[in-house]
Amino acid sequence: MRKNIVIAIILSLFFASASFAATVGGQADMSVPEASFFSKEKAIEYAMDSYESDVKMKASFDVEFISKKELHASPADDTNARIEGQNANLKFSMNYSNVLEPYIKIGTSNLRVKWEEHNQNIQVDAKPGFVLGGGLKAKLWEFASTGIKLTMDGQYKDTQLDFDKAKIGGSTSTASATNETFNIKEWQISLLASKKFIFPMGIQDCYTVPYMGVTYSDSEVNVEFSQSTTGLLYSTYNASDKNPIGIVVGCDIIPSLSSWYLMSFELRLINEIAFSLSGTMKF
Repeated sequence: MRKNIVIAIILSLFFASASFAATVGGQADMSVPEASFFSKEKAIEYAMDSYESDVKMKASFDVEFISKKELHASPADDTNARIEGQNANLKFSMNYSNVLEPYIKIGTSNLRVKWEEHNQNIQVDAKPGFVLGGGLKAKLWEFASTGIKLTMDGQYKDTQLDFDKAKIGGSTSTASATNETFNIKEWQISLLASKKFIFPMGIQDCYTVPYMGVTYSDSEVNVEFSQSTTGLLYSTYNASDKNPIGIVVGCDIIPSLSSWYLMSFELRLINEIAFSLSGTMKF
């Protein structure tokens, strides 16, 4: 009995003194918890980068809608030249340690070229035809403090199409066209800045990679035909881009961190007005 009383007195003195003392704050072991918000984010990014470096091959499908791409032709009487239409491409690429990624493109186009010549409005519609291209993407630099990556993308595309309709002066009837040509060659180089964002943390949550940059393009648009009734030649005379420098903004979206596919949206302005949608699958 006396022993129990002594223990009770000691405990009461302990709790009474503790109530007047400053709290230690818990966490006697400074190593717990072992993970933190930022370390978890770093771990997920490291795991994602490691996974991406192991997955070497990619296949993509993209659809591009060109609202207007203005052209410049050498003859003074060739004015207001522009391209409209759609492109659809399959893209196959090989990733090398997330530093280099060469790729090829195979697809088709449904394009229309308009211009003014001989005081007439000219419009040429092409049939869907064959498109072949390729390029190289390279990571230039990554800023460790911000996670921003700089990437260079250079590509070439050759579009060979057949005539469908040639209209002169807004006529609804097809012009009597002979010696038709519809070829477009395009070189393009882009400098892009991108950054990964995870929303929110977790293995089932998505992450996005918004990007933006500048692009320089140089085109040779050779569309021409002769009107058999008048003998006049109507041609773009290897027209080039009216505004070679433009801007591009886009975003890659992966539904979850374990997904093997992603979706992309891209908008290009100034040198052209175009919007594209694409999906990419990793092997």
